[in-house]
Amino acid sequence: MVKKKNQLRKKNEYYLRKSLIAPTVLSVLRKTKGILHGGRALNIHMPPHLDRHTTDFDMYAKKAKERAREIEKALDKKFGGDYFRVEEGTHKGTFKVKSNVTGNVIADVTTPKGRIIHKTTLDGINYAKLSYIKRKLQGILRDKTKEFRHAKDRETLQRIKIYERLYKQSEW
Repeated sequence: MVKKKNQLRKKNEYYLRKSLIAPTVLSVLRKTKGILHGGRALNIHMPPHLDRHTTDFDMYAKKAKERAREIEKALDKKFGGDYFRVEEGTHKGTFKVKSNVTGNVIADVTTPKGRIIHKTTLDGINYAKLSYIKRKLQGILRDKTKEFRHAKDRETLQRIKIYERLYKQSEW
């Protein structure tokens, strides 16, 4: 009975401190000069009505495993206990930081293959450029083995097309 009560307390603490996740991950990313890509990077480029809700952080880092461990340690420190873990991803060179409470992925950290076209913003975060994200999505759509992603990625390209035609002044 005591063990269940302690587990319940730990889970409650997780939800109380959940708002600490994003600033902590971004702090590590800023410090280590990683590059944010995926949904969060795309949302930085777009006006709010073209954003897609995302809960995880997709990032590139030369030493992906080390960066994932660094994020895990920073989050555990903020939460005051063992709330997070690092698991190896399906793809070689990818490591996932996951919540021990929910099992949800907090961050996917991948060793990049080649050069990532990016830009640093005023807040010190490196974001993949829209042109890079667009090329990456087009490549996925040509890949028959990634057909499970095609509908989602076609919709993302549609949002990019709307942005480019109606709003884009110049890519920062």
